Amino acid sequence: MSPTSQILADLKVIDLTTNVAGPVAARLFGELGADVVHVEPPHGDDGRNSTTAYLGREGVFHSVGNRNKRGVVIDLKTERGCEVMKRLLQQADFFVENMTKGTLDDLGLGWDTLHALNPRLIQISITGWGQSGPLAYEPGYDVLVQAFTGAVKAENGEFRALGGLRGDPTAPLLGAFAAMGALYERERTGKGALVTSSVLQGAVHMAGAGMVIAHDEPPKEETGRGPMGGLGGLGPFWAADGKGVFLCAWNDRQFVELCDLAGFPEVGADPAYATRFLRSGESGARLNALFGQWVASKNRDEIVEEMRARRIPVSPVNQTLDELQDDPHILENDLITSLDHPTKGRLSMIGAMYEIDGDGPRYRPAPLLGEHTDEVLADYGYSPEQVSELRECGAVA
Repeated sequence: MSPTSQILADLKVIDLTTNVAGPVAARLFGELGADVVHVEPPHGDDGRNSTTAYLGREGVFHSVGNRNKRGVVIDLKTERGCEVMKRLLQQADFFVENMTKGTLDDLGLGWDTLHALNPRLIQISITGWGQSGPLAYEPGYDVLVQAFTGAVKAENGEFRALGGLRGDPTAPLLGAFAAMGALYERERTGKGALVTSSVLQGAVHMAGAGMVIAHDEPPKEETGRGPMGGLGGLGPFWAADGKGVFLCAWNDRQFVELCDLAGFPEVGADPAYATRFLRSGESGARLNALFGQWVASKNRDEIVEEMRARRIPVSPVNQTLDELQDDPHILENDLITSLDHPTKGRLSMIGAMYEIDGDGPRYRPAPLLGEHTDEVLADYGYSPEQVSELRECGAVA
């Protein structure tokens, strides 16, 4: 079997994406060895220019989402630039894009046009809101989708800050998985397909049981009655040494064990707390006040060691990359990797998400703006003279 980093080595991917969901979808193909070409406008994509600075001008979204790719600059606002794009797509296996619905049609790069140009092409379209419905043509970002799907909560009349992305990390996984199904089908039929996913679908998928449980009325934040909220013995607490620890007495046995360990076995034996439901809401708050006092009397590592000895799920609360880098479990699983960036030196970054036969992907840093334009265009059949002419007229850079 080929190494994991070479499984898709004979496939070509053209990537016209920005920010999070689209770039990650295309990156997944690059991590399996496909030749992924990230296409940007002359000023760089929005992810590169995000305000979350990571490497000088490079935003963190760009740096994480575009590793294992080659980078070109094509100005799709020019007729010649669109011609170059069509030439690349004519030879590609996959086209990954996350443009707002209708944008590619306006550029003459809609699905019907591309399918006629290259019947074997598999297009992966990841939009904010999906392909149909009254919001389909609206620009969509993860934060808007969170507001739309009920993830933005209010406490005492004040909105809580968002805790991170929801749909953006999930939509690319759904889209890439469906695209591999389309690739398998293409091997049988010879025909490509249009694969669609959306940040909205990713957010709903992530909400899962929570949306089912709360379908009749909004979740009651004050009581915490939800799939996980307000459960006694589940949640983060501060230890005596100022470090956080997350207790997870998920089932009845674990709850009884935790009560015994914490020094109040009579609570674990109390029929009033015999089930998860009975340990949630106001009961959960009372229980967690007890567990909080116990945690506050010990150092974090002592609590983790004692709970693991009893097979009670527990984790330290790590809040920065620095806290993770030296953890032996993280290191053994290659969850943090190092890359040599062409201008910034050695960098640490999130690593392996999977292995195949014990072998994981190999990583290259995200490309500089237009770093591989000449190289890629040569690979797609342009002569040096043609590339120079395209650069002079502003079609590429």
